[in-house]
Amino acid sequence: MTRVRDRFTGRVFSPLIEALGPGRRRYTPEVRLAASELAARTSYAETSQAFERTLGVRIPRRTIWDFLQELAHTVRITLSEVAPPPPEAIRGRNHSVDSTFVRGQRKKQQHEVEVAIAQGQDHRVQLVGVAVDLRPGTALGDAEVHRLTSDDAPGLRALDGDHRQLCHVHFVRHLADLLGDEGVSLSEREAILGPVWGLLAHLRNSVEVHRHDGSVGRVTERVQVTLRELGLAGLRLERAGCPQSARFVLREMRSLVVFAEVGKELWIPATSNGVERVMGMIADRCKRKWAHWNRGPHNMVLTMMARKIHPSVYGLATRRYLRARGYG
Repeated sequence: MTRVRDRFTGRVFSPLIEALGPGRRRYTPEVRLAASELAARTSYAETSQAFERTLGVRIPRRTIWDFLQELAHTVRITLSEVAPPPPEAIRGRNHSVDSTFVRGQRKKQQHEVEVAIAQGQDHRVQLVGVAVDLRPGTALGDAEVHRLTSDDAPGLRALDGDHRQLCHVHFVRHLADLLGDEGVSLSEREAILGPVWGLLAHLRNSVEVHRHDGSVGRVTERVQVTLRELGLAGLRLERAGCPQSARFVLREMRSLVVFAEVGKELWIPATSNGVERVMGMIADRCKRKWAHWNRGPHNMVLTMMARKIHPSVYGLATRRYLRARGYG
């Protein structure tokens, strides 16, 4: 019988006996649920240590991983059974997509996690979907996208939709990166980016003010001024020997004012801050810890998103999870 040593704890044991032997431990549904929820916030190792400190019970990390997959299955089914919004509500929603990279188990390995949300006129956030290591836009699934606010990822630019708004924060950030790649010093970058950011901020403030007082003409005038100034900024960059930065500004400047052009009828966020706040949860849980990424990350991210964005649906899923195992 093969015996192995746990390199984290130093314990010597037989995996086959632990998996199939008579001494295999059984866990109550409450313990399974508590371990799953804690693992979604911290890590599998920290969850195992926490249970051993508080209850004197050691739960292997792999077992906790299994618990989380079980819970995520119930959460996914419950989310799919929630009644979809009526067609008029779908037409009134704005979609936002963002992605981030997290560490994999292998050295220098990274995996892309994409999250898509929808925001209504009341700014409430609804989870649309999550995807791991798939093509851009996969997290949107079959959602009917009419208005999309996102970064400048090429895969997202190709998505169909009535209106596509480029996030102002991502635009300025990407422009700063391009300027740095073209050898522009930090002080010169700040001198270029400051007026550009001020121009966009002026446009956002103008839309916010005049959207309510009905001064459509003032918004139209401000849009024209913004486009003219951005065009001049692009030409100045081209003359200064920054062709990549110039092309980026001239190519994307129209997508920066979409929210203002349709603002008199529809609300579109000028930034993707809504989905960025959601992505912060993934950073807290995943980006500083490696993981074995197969079906595990999708289930973990889905569980985190459901608990944060749809607490009532998540509560229903946990009650179903407990009832399915003879509790509640």
